[in-house]
Amino acid sequence: MDINLRFFSRLNPWLNSLFTSKATLKTEIDEAQQGQMSLKTIANQYPLQARRGPITQVMLYQSLYASDDFVGREKQLNQITDVINQWRNHHGEISAIVSPAGSGGSSFLGQLPPLLQTIIADDAKKAPMPDVKPLPSKWLLMSFYQAPLGANGAIAHVCYCFGITPPNTITETIAAINQQPPQLIMIDDMHKLMLRMMGNNQALVTFATIVMETRKHHCWIMGCEIFAWQRLSAQYQIHHFIKHVFQLDYFSETELATIQTKHLLDLGLISNDVMAKETTTTPPNNTNKSTKEQTEQANIEQVDIVNPYKDQLKQLYTISQGHPKLASLLLQYSLAHQVDISSDNSSNSHSNSGIEICRINSSVLQQCQDNDLFSVAEIYVHGGLRVSQHAHIFAITIEQSSLQLEYLARQGLIIAQYSQQDFAEHFYFITPTLSKIIANHLVNNNKLFN
Repeated sequence: MDINLRFFSRLNPWLNSLFTSKATLKTEIDEAQQGQMSLKTIANQYPLQARRGPITQVMLYQSLYASDDFVGREKQLNQITDVINQWRNHHGEISAIVSPAGSGGSSFLGQLPPLLQTIIADDAKKAPMPDVKPLPSKWLLMSFYQAPLGANGAIAHVCYCFGITPPNTITETIAAINQQPPQLIMIDDMHKLMLRMMGNNQALVTFATIVMETRKHHCWIMGCEIFAWQRLSAQYQIHHFIKHVFQLDYFSETELATIQTKHLLDLGLISNDVMAKETTTTPPNNTNKSTKEQTEQANIEQVDIVNPYKDQLKQLYTISQGHPKLASLLLQYSLAHQVDISSDNSSNSHSNSGIEICRINSSVLQQCQDNDLFSVAEIYVHGGLRVSQHAHIFAITIEQSSLQLEYLARQGLIIAQYSQQDFAEHFYFITPTLSKIIANHLVNNNKLFN
């Protein structure tokens, strides 16, 4: 009998965690008393309906949204406006928004619909220009959460978004798409098109060809996670075909402070009167500094003057490194567990408000073996994997894949959406709040490459 001892060595800790008495498990109160928040606690804050509900196409879809509280990104919005204007003047090229996971790439794409309405409103005030391509009334959003395998799959995916019947050949497909009314097309999460399974290579080549041959008629703007973009560049030289590449990053300290100040207002911890004082503060008159530098300094001074939580905002930036969702979660969790945080931690707080921000306990990452980290890296780059896909990529059985992924889920590194029909279709992914923490660890351990 061939006994895989390595497999059973990985199975043992999973079984131990499965049958451990609830009385012996560390609770959130225990963590808070130590001023900490574990990765599993962070993962468990993900919405229950998405984390525990049965897997469906609807649950895998994340819609874009536009927010009135949108902060920053003025440079990139201006660049997108220039791209649209070039396309309208018959110089259309493909564009990409490249950003690390959780930095607000989808939120940025969510600002493009109101940007379009602004451009349309500005056009209404100008004299008509017959040579300029007319703007459609809205964007066409394309999101791929099932990576196509093969040329026919790629053709069917694109034609579905245009509402046309898939032709028999790629030549006919390109002709049919170019006969459609001109569109502004956003592709969110382009990295989910890439899957290391047989047939995906041809699907990507087919999809890229369709986009290239229709870029003059339609304006294509894609959103892609930065590590997936690096892999696409290395394997497929995608950067040779996309002319405009705009990069987003996590927020600066000033930008994050602005976001979290609004959250404090929503929680009722800052009054509207205080916020009104902040908005009436004017930038300093310093001719030796640029306008941008003056605005940044003014924003910092506004927060320092009127915000009683300025120390917490600095702590949130230091801990989250500008990750907006992680900072919001840390703030709300810390406020909810102030009673549980130990007096020693509270006495060490130097803030005027006396509120201590919990630190992140990421020790579970240090305990991961290489095969665990490789699995997490593949899940990170793909935006999530099914059990069957994970088994295919690592050339292991469905049963081995299922147990390893469930073990990682119990450590809080990934979370699952369960299929009611087939356990091989269980879908595992990394929550947005954990994306930066896990990516940094994977880079430092040579599982992701800058």
